[in-house]
Amino acid sequence: MEAVHLLHSNEHVLLQQGFKNWLQLLGYADISVYNLPRHLQEFLHYQEQQGKYGLQQLAASDATAFIDLLKIRTGIRTGQGYSSGHINKYIQALHLFSRYVRETGKTGIGFRLERLEDSRSKPTWLTVAEVHALYRATDDSPLGMRDRAMLAVFYGCGLRLNEGANLEVSDVLTERGLLYVRKGKGYKERYVPISGRAYELLQLYIDHGRPQLLQSATAMLFIGVNKGIPLTKQSLYIRIKQLAKKAGIIKNIGTHTLRHSVATHLLQSGMELEQIQEFLGHSQLDSTQIYTHLVNDVL
Repeated sequence: MEAVHLLHSNEHVLLQQGFKNWLQLLGYADISVYNLPRHLQEFLHYQEQQGKYGLQQLAASDATAFIDLLKIRTGIRTGQGYSSGHINKYIQALHLFSRYVRETGKTGIGFRLERLEDSRSKPTWLTVAEVHALYRATDDSPLGMRDRAMLAVFYGCGLRLNEGANLEVSDVLTERGLLYVRKGKGYKERYVPISGRAYELLQLYIDHGRPQLLQSATAMLFIGVNKGIPLTKQSLYIRIKQLAKKAGIIKNIGTHTLRHSVATHLLQSGMELEQIQEFLGHSQLDSTQIYTHLVNDVL
């Protein structure tokens, strides 16, 4: 299905254009705004081949039949079957199209399609139980308070490693319940809400743990036991891995795993993808879309 197939139904043409406009409004990257409607076009062309020229003829089983067809097709140039990653692009397009027609009131039909296993695109993430185990791996010492504050920042607030390493004490805006991220990706600044539990852990560390570790003046939030100097990115990363080992977690994780985990958990709790995009500081919704295939996993 690598060739572009023209649509004959005016309704299908309008649906494809409306879908494209909707993606633009949601903030998808230009490449996705170009490719996703093309994938949809192939599905609508398939519908026309089945004698279906309008949305009123659409059934949920049509999407399943279309994906099953892709699984047995071979590429024109390669002569080989499509990869899981390639087929998943069509599944993503159909999921979004299903959401588009429902949210715009065109039909109440939805597609239940499962992404194919594609380890290259699946991020490592922790279950809720594993996150709890990380917290339990800390103690009530000043170092333990600092470790819990680290978890609050990288999991509770979903910060990147560089963002957490550059935090200053003054960036924790307790009176507003916000975390000021001064050095985000692409040097972009943003404010991240601090949940109740994360707020408590950060405040406990700032008020009681950090003063006991501090040996010389520094504005940086996270400091070490060795002369109280600020922790580097590498030190923060290594400490998270040490906590994971202590917690008995066998997955190969780092600070970014905590970011993947909170995004997955927020999506599973029902938060809208656009809200998660803002929370994580993604400039394009495409970057957030990777978490949607985990939404039905059992924690």
